[in-house]
Amino acid sequence: PAASRKRKSTEAALPEEPAVDLDDINVEDMPMNKNCDQVRRKITRFLDSGAMTKTALAKEIGVSLKSLNGFMGEHGTFKGSGFAAYHAVWEYFKKREVAGLKLPIKRARKGAAPVAVTEDGAGGTTAANKTAHTAAASGAVDISDVHLEGEETDSVPVYDTCDEVRRKINAHLKKPGVTQAQFGRDVLAQLHANKPSQIQGTQIARFRGMHGANIGAKHLVFYGAYVFFEKIRIKEGKPKSAKRLEMEKLWGPEGFDRDHDHRTGYFVHESEHITSDQYGKVHIY
Repeated sequence: PAASRKRKSTEAALPEEPAVDLDDINVEDMPMNKNCDQVRRKITRFLDSGAMTKTALAKEIGVSLKSLNGFMGEHGTFKGSGFAAYHAVWEYFKKREVAGLKLPIKRARKGAAPVAVTEDGAGGTTAANKTAHTAAASGAVDISDVHLEGEETDSVPVYDTCDEVRRKINAHLKKPGVTQAQFGRDVLAQLHANKPSQIQGTQIARFRGMHGANIGAKHLVFYGAYVFFEKIRIKEGKPKSAKRLEMEKLWGPEGFDRDHDHRTGYFVHESEHITSDQYGKVHIY
């Protein structure tokens, strides 16, 4: 790992944690036992808990926000290993582990049970508060009576890019009482023709870690999350945004292309170039 960075620990500022000076803990001789994707998932869970902002975390581990954003923008077991943020944030979480500091708890709404963020990104509540928590975790919006044309065959036209759906997911998971585990169940409930046994926290984290208008277009989380948020929009009686109307105009009745993504190959002449725009449309020129 990178050399230990001398900085004043902010651990005492985190609620319900003892004051610990992480600089007194040496982990330089310990093997790095987390790959890039595992560290990114841990960062996501940590930030989702509200313990720190991304800017504060970058300052805490002694790297620039650009380095942290660059690392978070990569996807793959070894992608991003060259960023200083990878070594620095691994060191930070390892020191917390040695100090006996668990990942902070994501709090539910006032009066609901606390939701602990677990290693796989799931959350849990006490049995006595399970019913109340379930309602809170779904955002207190009952969409069971909302039906979209084509949902039985998983063919609801999509009018959001992958990045827009990721933005909505990130905003949704920041709501009090919402856990990644419950969100996975909400996404699963929107799938019918191609329904897996479950949507795991790692699948959601993997999709959230991608960047690009059409990157992740084939992912089940992309489609399921879009349908989920569209039902909430309809239930709440909210109008379509200007961006949504623009997407409908550009993509037509079939909606966003979910059959091709960043991994799709194209046969073109050596003089031609391929680009993808902000709406996820591929252009050959």
